[in-house]
Amino acid sequence: QGELLHDDKKAMHILTKDLKWKPQLQKFQWFQKAVWMDQKKMYTVEELTALAAEYVTRNDELIADAIHAATIGGGKGKLAPTSSAWQKLKVREAEESDFAAGGLVIPDMIYPKVVRAVNDWRTGNVDQMHTIRTGKYGKEGQIPVLYETTKK
Repeated sequence: QGELLHDDKKAMHILTKDLKWKPQLQKFQWFQKAVWMDQKKMYTVEELTALAAEYVTRNDELIADAIHAATIGGGKGKLAPTSSAWQKLKVREAEESDFAAGGLVIPDMIYPKVVRAVNDWRTGNVDQMHTIRTGKYGKEGQIPVLYETTKK
């Protein structure tokens, strides 16, 4: 009976292991696609900072469309807290804050070895993801402000 309980815990761990890493997995997948499209061997700090800014603003169009839709028919333009656009807005605000403080953690692709590792990463593999070197990037004032559309 005690062994069955252990097996249940093990099965639950396997099922939920990737859930806590889901945001990080999605971030790595985004950067992997960028590397595949760019076909670069390495990036400069400026290019990587610009790529990080592009990552932070990846959902801006969807958020702006949702806010615009919320104003149609006399609405106040507030998003429902359960909507995916609201959740993306909250993630964007947190990432924007990290980026402005120079602390958005992304794959450190100024090194050719890291670019190769991101390229070769089996998408979704949490254990392999942990072997990829990361760095903190960002800069105050480099991301276009979304607040003009959201804070009226």
